[in-house]
Amino acid sequence: MKYTFLSGGTGTPKLLQGFRQLIPDDEIGVICNTGDDLSWFGLHVSPDLDTILYLFAGKLDTEKFWGVVDETYQALSTIKSLGQAGWFNIGDRDLGLHLVRSQMLLDHNLSEVTETICQNWDISSKIYPMSNFPLRSIIHTELGKLPFQEYFVKHNWQPEVHDVSYEGRTDTMPEQVENLLTTSQQIILGPSNPVTSIGPILAIDPIDQLFKNIRDKVTAISPIVGDRAFSGPSTHLMEAIGMDVSVVGLAEHYKDKVSTIIFSEDDRKYREDIEDTGVEPVFLPIELQTSEQKKQLANSILDLF
Repeated sequence: MKYTFLSGGTGTPKLLQGFRQLIPDDEIGVICNTGDDLSWFGLHVSPDLDTILYLFAGKLDTEKFWGVVDETYQALSTIKSLGQAGWFNIGDRDLGLHLVRSQMLLDHNLSEVTETICQNWDISSKIYPMSNFPLRSIIHTELGKLPFQEYFVKHNWQPEVHDVSYEGRTDTMPEQVENLLTTSQQIILGPSNPVTSIGPILAIDPIDQLFKNIRDKVTAISPIVGDRAFSGPSTHLMEAIGMDVSVVGLAEHYKDKVSTIIFSEDDRKYREDIEDTGVEPVFLPIELQTSEQKKQLANSILDLF
């Protein structure tokens, strides 16, 4: 494997769209955050993992960057008509994946199930969950402790956040993840939330230690410009765990696991402060709104290697 990405649910998939215009899928590996996973009416749902699977299978709704294109919601409508909470939008086609996964998990672990899904959908990239065991992002808010999806979707990330924790097993990683990280030429942390997208992956102790050993081949793309996030609650969550909400704070946060971080050209003025953390900064256009922007950034990253 040439390139392995750590991915959350939005920023990294957009970056991957650019890479897929330039390199074949079989040169790409993706390790997906499962800190957002949840049980939904008894079914195992892996939102960030599913986004990547749908992307590579050509099924992703790229307007929303979650769920399946041309989705319908008849099952959800029935759930609501029976007086059940319908705050989490599972579509009918999406429901099929969760039914199959949940059945397969009775006899296989999440990595094995994901391999089977990739085979059935003719996905040639290596796509794996960060763990085969539950490890959940818990958001400590004014309303109490909330699983990430309840904070993000049900409450529209409006409650004040006091802290973030990762609850579950942190002592083991899938052997497929270890193989990807040790054999890939380059590791790329996509422009995903450092607290609840990349954070849960690095909260796994053997992954954290491995990153310290392979730091020289790890590059990250900043999800913020100055002190502003491209999208979502990244800055709120960074502040809640005591991170300096700035590009320098991001470099400080990643410095022992990442050798290079790609920042917006607007952040050149922080070069010396970033370099003082021990991270090498690279300044490029990092907007990912159009297909051409995604391709251009991917090409610039490939040129670094």
